[in-house]
This record gives sequence, structure tokens and C-alpha cells, in this order.
Amino acid sequence: MEKQKKRNMFTASYVGVAAVWLGSHFGPGFATGSFSTTYYVRYGWIGILTPLLAMLVTGGVMYFMAEYARAHQTFNYRPFALSCFGPKAGPVMSVLYDVAFIMTLLCAGGLAFSGEANILKQAFGCPYWLGAGAMILLSGLLCMYGSRLMARTSAYMMYAIIFVVLLIVVLSFIFGKYDLAGAFANSAANAKNPDMLQAIRSALLYGCFQSTIVFNVMSVSDVLESRKETRKAIGFGYVATVILMIGMVLMLFSYTNVMDIVGDINHGKQNLLPVMTVLQGLGFQWLTYLYIILMTLAVLTSAAGLAQASVRRFDGLFKGIENLQARRFVITCIALGIAALGASFGMGNILRKGTAWVGYFGIPVVVIPAFTWVAYRVHKDGKSEEKSA
Repeated sequence: MEKQKKRNMFTASYVGVAAVWLGSHFGPGFATGSFSTTYYVRYGWIGILTPLLAMLVTGGVMYFMAEYARAHQTFNYRPFALSCFGPKAGPVMSVLYDVAFIMTLLCAGGLAFSGEANILKQAFGCPYWLGAGAMILLSGLLCMYGSRLMARTSAYMMYAIIFVVLLIVVLSFIFGKYDLAGAFANSAANAKNPDMLQAIRSALLYGCFQSTIVFNVMSVSDVLESRKETRKAIGFGYVATVILMIGMVLMLFSYTNVMDIVGDINHGKQNLLPVMTVLQGLGFQWLTYLYIILMTLAVLTSAAGLAQASVRRFDGLFKGIENLQARRFVITCIALGIAALGASFGMGNILRKGTAWVGYFGIPVVVIPAFTWVAYRVHKDGKSEEKSA
């Protein structure tokens, strides 16, 4: 009985939902370290703490929108918008959500495929479309059998990602030629931008950008059975996400006194693969291969999350394909094909401009409505449940 209980805890539904959040977030933008340098490391020591603030924004959006979707059975963001915002504002919000989702698909998806392409090309000379095609097919297979399979497989990939990231961080501090004391002592001098207020703004923008992946989380919220499970999912996701973010930022920050780990972001000369730079200094070939596996899992979880949200949203447009699994597979291939095309803008351009555009667009469309009207509706539902109980 105890073994069964442990197995259920490991594969709990709320862990699977948290894994979709973590997997959608920790695509190659995170796994390469480029998100960490762009939004945190370049601001000095304060960047080690600001992920706590960024993920409060993302976590709040995740909770309110996922809980409303669970309670009202609106896992597709179009019926979510119509239900939550009413017959007048709902259609408008639905269109805005479409725009936000497509922007996220192009940006986050493009970043995922371009990051993987850079790693595979550097390691094996692999052509871009070979790697991208494999990821599209694997994501399609994951989405063919619905949200429960998606949530469960994401949970297993999440544990693998957590293990590999923490292993890289730990080994970098044991065998790497870092200078953490010097990085703290010379933080202001080494920082590309020592402005603390700008560091906070950067973290908030990052939180708004990551909030747009809420559609991925909403698409699997049907596996949650109660408000308590929603809280567990978001709480677990917040803790796991923050630990990995701070670990990655701290690792890269510790090298700022011995090498230019950030590069010139403002002029398009940033280091797009800072984690690989650290790994090359360690000299462990096996760890480099393990890192490539991490990148592949990161791409797959990001791509599969976007694909699942696409299946939820656009299923009605493909009713001509009667077989459900075939329909899901076709939608996945089309959506991720668009994401793969987004990679043509280049990883650097997506990091510098694309993520910021999505973040700014997400403020009035996703973040503010989530913390105001959606939060009000969730709170109102909670009071109704208390009265009925």
C-alpha cells in the first residue's frame, strides 16, 4: 500500500500540470542560459533574487486562469474568454488571446527550435530541419492521446530536466574555474547594467512574457479535480521553477569575474550558449552529451505544451478529419511548423526583441485581466462553493 501511495505521489495529476508549466518555460531559452544572461545575470547580484519576483507574476496568472478553466471546464482559451468575460467582451478577448498565442508560438517555439539547432549544429553538424522535424513528430505523438498522457510524460521529463540542470550547476561549482567571491565583490563593475530599478523591470517583463504560456497549462487543467489541486500544481511549479532559475543564474553569475559570459546584448553580440561555454571549461565530454539530452527534453516539453494548447484551440477547425488522434497529429504538425518557421528570425533577434514584444503585449491582454477580472471570478466561485457546502 505504501509503494502504491509513493507511486501516486510521484505521478500525481497536479505534478503533471506543474510539469507542463516548467516544461513550457524551460525550453532552450532557459537550457542554453541565454534567458538567464539576458534578464538576470547582466544586472549583477540583484539578478540572483529577481526570479522570485518574476515567477510571482507568472504563478499568479497561472493560478487564476487555470483554476477558472478547471472550475468552468473551459480548457480551450476561446470558450474560457466567452465564459469569463461575457458575450460582449468575450469575443474581443478571444481574438486578443489568439494574437497572444500565435506570438508566443512564433517566439517561444522559434526560440526552442533555434536553440536546439544551435546545439546540434555545434555538437554534430546536424541540419536544422532534421532536428526540428524530429521534435515536431515526437510532439505530435505525445498530443495524439490527450491531456493525461501529455501531463504524465511532461512530469517524467520534468524530473529529468531538474536532475540534469542541478547536476550541471553542482559540477560547475566543484570543478569549474569560477570566482563567486570576486563576482559579488565586483558585481557593479562586471554588470552590463547595474541599475537595480531596471533589473526589477526586466524581471517583471520576463514574468509577463512567461505568463503567455498559461494557455499551455490551461489545456491540461482538466486533470485537476479541485481548487486544492490547482494550488498544489502552481505551488509546486513555482518552487521548482525558482530553484532551477536561481541555480542557473548563480552559476553563470559566478563566472562574470573570469570571462564575458553575457556579451554585448544591446548590439546583438551576446553569448547565445553560455551554459555550453561553462561546460567546455569543465572538460567532461559525457556531461556535454548529457546536456544535449537536456536540450532535447527542453525542446520537446516546450513544443508539446504549445502543441497541446493548439489542439485545444483549433480542434473545431479540423472536424473534417474524423479520427481524433489523426486530427490532433495534423494540428500539432501545422502549429509547430509555424513555430519552426519562427526560428528563421534567429535566436538572438528572438531573445532581444521577440520576448520583449510578447511580454509587453501580454501585460494588458493576459496579466492585468488575470489579476483583476479573472481573479474576481475565481474568488466569487470560491464564495459560492463555501455557501453551497
